[in-house]
Amino acid sequence: MINMEIVVMKFGGTSVRDESTRIHVFKHVRREVAAGYKVLVVVSAMGRAGEPYATDTLKGLIEYHSSKKETDRLLACGEIISSIVMSDLFQSNGLKSTSVSPQELGIKTDENYNNANILHVEPDRLLELFGGYDVLVAPGFIGVAPDGNITTLGRGGSDTSAIALGSALGAVFVDIYSDVEGVMTADPKLVKDARLLKKISYDNLIQLAARGAKVIHLKAIGLAKQKKVSLRLRGTMAEQIGTYVVDESVNTLSLAYQNGYSRYDLENVMQPIEHPLLSRQGGGWYASDMDVEQVEAYLADQGITFARTENYVKVTWYNQQRNPMEVTFYVEGNKLVDTINFLHYNLI
Repeated sequence: MINMEIVVMKFGGTSVRDESTRIHVFKHVRREVAAGYKVLVVVSAMGRAGEPYATDTLKGLIEYHSSKKETDRLLACGEIISSIVMSDLFQSNGLKSTSVSPQELGIKTDENYNNANILHVEPDRLLELFGGYDVLVAPGFIGVAPDGNITTLGRGGSDTSAIALGSALGAVFVDIYSDVEGVMTADPKLVKDARLLKKISYDNLIQLAARGAKVIHLKAIGLAKQKKVSLRLRGTMAEQIGTYVVDESVNTLSLAYQNGYSRYDLENVMQPIEHPLLSRQGGGWYASDMDVEQVEAYLADQGITFARTENYVKVTWYNQQRNPMEVTFYVEGNKLVDTINFLHYNLI
């Protein structure tokens, strides 16, 4: 076996969506190759919903009567196309590169189509390919079931792919690239003064991801912690390292938010409200729009009449300092930007 040091670099859909973004990806990969690393690039499907090869666009081509197994074969096309396009770009710019098929990846999953679980990773074929190439480009989000059929890993699956492959290959680093520089004190799209966190612990990052921070998928962070992967969160358009994820205590102050909540104003309440999907703030009760059916069935069963108002956002201020504290509340969607900026200015 060749003695080599490997870096895994994962790029999301916005990083590979067009020629202008893809050239930034090439520059990052070229830098690592020049430093002497073998590089496994893991890519998502190009773009977002509405763009031709995006996962949600492909999903919109079929009706729901298609089987989950067939759907996975279709959805895998987005990542496969992306991997071949990116490898072609690398080759045309002088890198020794090839794309990797789902079967060559070695990600073995169960048969839970559309949301498969990784059982194990067999890296032998990738290590063999590194004997002839400096850069391998892998389709993220994809595995192979015991019967040989393609599976997909669910939302955030490309992040999970990168972590699993990095662990199996003994990668020096797994770098997750996105359209932000790393983990920020707040969403920089909403808060112009949001600051980059140089370090964050696995546990703090898990807490933030669970509360709406979108730099990396929650499932992937849990796997990274379990496998003790050396993880960095970086920006495709930035040169600096970004945020190191470390297995140590790190002070963190941050704001996260989740869309998709409704407010319930209740009448005829004759006994305490005891339902895990309902949270109280001030005079109102709040629940995720995904849980409407269960919540309203409960209220009907209790004989409680209600008025429901949509378009609320759950905001979490996360303080992991000397005295850890977490404060959660709900705001109307049209007040989110003002609220987040006010809190960031006064608390962080």
